[in-house]
Amino acid sequence: MKDSLNKQRMARPMTAARQIAQETCSKFPEAPSLTLAKKLFAEYPEVYKDEEHARDYIRTIRGKHGEKERKRTADKSLFEAKPRPLNPFALPKSYAKKRRHVEVKGTKFLILCDVHIPYQDNEALTVAINEGVRQGCDAVILNGDALDCHMISDFVKDPRKRKFKDELYAMRQFVDTLRGQFPTANIYYKEGNHEERYWRYMRVKAPELFDIDAFDFASLCHLDKHNITWIDGKSKLNIGKLSIFHGHEFGKQFLPSVNVARGLFMKTKVSALCGHHHQTAEHNERDANGKFITCWGVGCLSELSPDYNPYSKYNHGFAIVEKGTNGNYSVKNLRIHEGQIL
Repeated sequence: MKDSLNKQRMARPMTAARQIAQETCSKFPEAPSLTLAKKLFAEYPEVYKDEEHARDYIRTIRGKHGEKERKRTADKSLFEAKPRPLNPFALPKSYAKKRRHVEVKGTKFLILCDVHIPYQDNEALTVAINEGVRQGCDAVILNGDALDCHMISDFVKDPRKRKFKDELYAMRQFVDTLRGQFPTANIYYKEGNHEERYWRYMRVKAPELFDIDAFDFASLCHLDKHNITWIDGKSKLNIGKLSIFHGHEFGKQFLPSVNVARGLFMKTKVSALCGHHHQTAEHNERDANGKFITCWGVGCLSELSPDYNPYSKYNHGFAIVEKGTNGNYSVKNLRIHEGQIL
C-alpha cells in the first residue's frame, strides 16, 4: 500500500504542457526533439516559455531526462531505447542509402549462382540440387542472375530468344521445383545485375506501374507463394564471418587480374564468396596478425557458350557452406564437368 502511495506521489501530473507534448511525440515519433520543441513553442507560446522549456517536456516523455525522471513517468510507451542521431547543424535531409547486411538463417547452405533461367544447363543444375538434397542443406541461396531478363535488357535483342513472359513462367516453374525439393528450407533470392534489368526497364518504359505491388519482381516470380525471401539491391549476405556477394556490387572496375577470387579479395579484404564471373576460383592470404582470409569465385549453372561469349572460360559449379560456432564456417566450392562433381 505504501509503495502504491509513493508511486502516486512521485508520478508527474498531467499538465496541459505535458499533454500537448505527449500528443505531439506520439504523432511524430521519428522527429528530432529539437524540431518538435520549435514546433510546440511556435504553436503554443502561451503554454511554453521558450523552445528549451518545450524540449524539456519532450525529453522527459521520451525517457531522456535521467533515471529519476524515467521512474516518475507513468506512461513509458514513448521512451526511446536507442539514442537518436544528432543533427546539431540542421543539415539538409540525406537520401544516402545504407546497404543492408543480411544474416541468413540455416546451418548448411546450398549456393546456386548464375542460373540464368531459361538459359540454364539442366544437367548441371540437377547435379547441384541433388547434391544439396543429399547433403541435407536446410537453406538455399539463389545468388543473383537466377533469371536472365534478356528481352528487357539494354542490349540489342535477339528476336530468336524467348519473350520475357516465357522467361517469367519458366522462373515460376523453377521456384516451384526448388521449394518441392527443399520443403522446409530457408530459401533466399539475392538480386543480381540481370534482375536489375527489370527495375531499369520499369523506370524507363512503365514508370506508372513501377511502385504497384502486383508488378513487384518478387510477386511476378511467385516468391511469396513459396515463402522465398527476396533480397533486393546490392545488399551483402552473411553466413557467420563469411560475406556473400553476387559480384556486380563492385561495378565494372572489378576486373580480376589473376582470377575471380583474388579480384574479390582485393576489393573486400575479408573472407568472401561471389558468382557473376561464372568461374570457380579460390584465393588465400594470411595477414600480419596470422589471420587467414580466403575468397571464392563460384561457377555458373547456365550455358557455357552463349552467343555473346562463345569461347568463354566459364565452368559449371556451385557451393555448399556449413555454418559452425562463433561465426566459423566451411566452404566446399565444387565444379561440375559433364554431369559429374569434380
